Amino acid sequence: MKIEKMKKNERDKSLDGIKDNDKFSVIVREMFNFPIFGRGMQSLLNEIEKSWEKAEIMWIATVNPEFVVEANNSPKFRHMLNTTWLNVPDGVGIVWAVRWKGNRRGSIIERFWRPIKEGLAILRGENREVLISGVELMDQLCRVAANLGKYVYFLGGWGDRAKKTANFFINKYPKLKVAGAKDENFDFRTKIDYLFVAYGMKKQEEWIKANLKRLNAGLVMGVGRSFDYYSGELDRAPESWRKRGLEWLYSLIKQPSRWRRQLRLPGFIWLVAKSRPKTEFPELGQD
Repeated sequence: MKIEKMKKNERDKSLDGIKDNDKFSVIVREMFNFPIFGRGMQSLLNEIEKSWEKAEIMWIATVNPEFVVEANNSPKFRHMLNTTWLNVPDGVGIVWAVRWKGNRRGSIIERFWRPIKEGLAILRGENREVLISGVELMDQLCRVAANLGKYVYFLGGWGDRAKKTANFFINKYPKLKVAGAKDENFDFRTKIDYLFVAYGMKKQEEWIKANLKRLNAGLVMGVGRSFDYYSGELDRAPESWRKRGLEWLYSLIKQPSRWRRQLRLPGFIWLVAKSRPKTEFPELGQD
C-alpha cells in the first residue's frame, strides 16, 4: 500500500503545471503504451519551427485506431511509436477514447452512458481541438515549405501518384521546391527538408525506422493514403462527413473492398473498453 501511494504521488506531481491538453498524451500512453501529441495543429507547427535546427530528424507518425490495434498486436510496432519524434492523433476514435476513459466521474449509469455521449458529441462535430489529420498536416507543411524556400520530396504511392501529388502542390503553392517524386528507388544522397512517405500503415513506418539514420532530411512523415487524395485518384470525404468523424465510412462506401480493414474498429473499441488509465482528464483543453 505504501509503495502504491508513493507511485500515485509521484505521478500526480509529474502532472503539476501541465496544461490539460498535454495530459491527453499522458492518458494515451497509459491506455496504449505510447504517447500522442495533444495540442492541435498550430501548436505542432510551432514545435516543428522551434525544433528545426536540432540535429535529430523529426519523425512524425499520424496515428489512428488501426495503428493502436496493430501496436497492441505487435510489440515491435509499438516500440516504433515510442521512438518517433511525435505521434499525432489522425482520427476521432483517439479523441473519443481519451474523453471516455479519461473521465471516471459519475454514477455507474453515467459511466455506462459516457462512451455513447462522447460518440454523439463527435457526430455533432465537437471535441476536435487536438485532431491533426495527416492529409491536412501534409498540406500545411507544403505551405510552410513554399514560404520558407525549403525542399519537399514525395515518396511512395502507386504508379505516378507521387508525381501527381507533387504537381498538385506546385499548382497550389507555386514557390514550392520539389526535390523528387517517386514511387520507389529513393536516392539517399538527396538533401531535403520534408520527406513524405506513402507506403501505407506500418510498412511506411518500418521503412522510415530502417532508413532514418541514412536520411538527409529535417522532417519525415508517413502519410498513408494522402497521395491517393492529392493525386485525384480518390475522392476525399466531404467536409460535413469529416467534421462528424465519418471519413472512414465514406471511404468504405467508395471502396467496399476495404471492409476487412474496418474489422479492426471493434478490436479498437475492445482495447479502449478494457484499458484502465490512472490519470483522470475530464476536459480537453483548447489549442
